[in-house]
Amino acid sequence: MAENIRMDSHKLIYHPDTVARWLKGENIYPIEIEISPSGACNHRCVFCAVDYMGYKPVFLEKDVILRDIRHMSQRGLKSVICSGEGEPLLNKDMAEIANAIKSYGVDVAMSSNGALFTKEVATECLEAFTWIRFSVASMEESSYNSIQRGKAGDLERVKTNLQDAVRVKRDKELKTTLGVQCLLLPDNMSQLPDMASQLREIGVDYLTVKPYSQHLHSENTFQVDYEAMLELEQELKKFETENFKIYFRANAMKKMHHEKCYRTCWGLPFMTHIDASGNVWPCVAHIGAKEFCYGNIYEQPFEEIWNGSRRVDVVKKLGELDINQVCREACRLDEINKYLDELKNPSGHVNFI
Repeated sequence: MAENIRMDSHKLIYHPDTVARWLKGENIYPIEIEISPSGACNHRCVFCAVDYMGYKPVFLEKDVILRDIRHMSQRGLKSVICSGEGEPLLNKDMAEIANAIKSYGVDVAMSSNGALFTKEVATECLEAFTWIRFSVASMEESSYNSIQRGKAGDLERVKTNLQDAVRVKRDKELKTTLGVQCLLLPDNMSQLPDMASQLREIGVDYLTVKPYSQHLHSENTFQVDYEAMLELEQELKKFETENFKIYFRANAMKKMHHEKCYRTCWGLPFMTHIDASGNVWPCVAHIGAKEFCYGNIYEQPFEEIWNGSRRVDVVKKLGELDINQVCREACRLDEINKYLDELKNPSGHVNFI
């Protein structure tokens, strides 16, 4: 598992045919999409990047999103991440959506705060997921409550749900990867060794620790000196075993406050985002900015949106902006963009392999 996840890198190297078609100027379909099954959330995390969206009780309609995913699966779509601006499991159809996506031959994953992922839910749909990642700020109750701001007792529910998910995985002999993600802040830094110890005991597959990245529109703001926190990696690595890994995203932390080495977001054709209202966006960084909306799947099928002139215009408009001013520092497309920028702008001597 540790060698294949490439947590702090990218996986376009596994899709050379699609990259080659893109280089030739073809209009490729996304390899990956992120969908927001729910606009609502049962937590109010202090680090939430999309707090400005308002946590509206809007939910993707099962039949509409599955219609488009089924079609996209025939055009090159390989994976769907259920995450977005709310808690996916607040959508009553989440389990059915996940199972259906898998039945189309598309890999499906989910990021969740875990408070609603009960044993019953795990039994119903865990098998569909390639991976599930619980977002947990701390395993210490007062710290967890002050950062994630959910309901009283949520941390204990999350721990129980993790334990039950591990049991379901083992009992059914599933290959689903169960992980926990923690956003590193000064308030939880000292608690991470204990967190790693507890998660290893529970039996999850990994703990990943990532930096806070300021969203352009978010009302939440933090100034964190990650250079002063890099030594924590070695302390956490002591808890690794053959079956429990630590992914400390030092590479992402070192990027903070550094200018990007490319000027164009080349990665936009390879992934996209559909929010809980059905709006299609280039990426999470621009959710809510109407001028960058490709279209809406309730008004047009995804195929028409993706092949339409509006998407071309939006991508052109984005290309005219200063990428260091309008994009997040720890952007998910950063490593992809570095790779594609090299292909688009090769240096000398490339034929001397």
